Amino acid sequence: SHAERLLEALPSHCTLITVIDGHPATLAWLGAVAGHRTVPLGVEHFGQTGTIADLYRHFGIDADAIVRAASRIAPGRPIRLLA
Repeated sequence: SHAERLLEALPSHCTLITVIDGHPATLAWLGAVAGHRTVPLGVEHFGQTGTIADLYRHFGIDADAIVRAASRIAPGRPIRLLA
């Protein structure tokens, strides 16, 4: 499958952080493709209003939240935010 080809070069000890502005389970299955641990980030409840930046921050799917998730799976290792 396309997903298998994309993930085949990724070592099995790596963790995938998936991010979607929908339910986190939508992409969580990607870890099962090649047996990777997955940290799914997404929106689990709906109805809030605001700017996209405010909503992404509220739901923990903004850049800072992604860096925090990466920091939790790689404690003590530097995490760079590429802009």
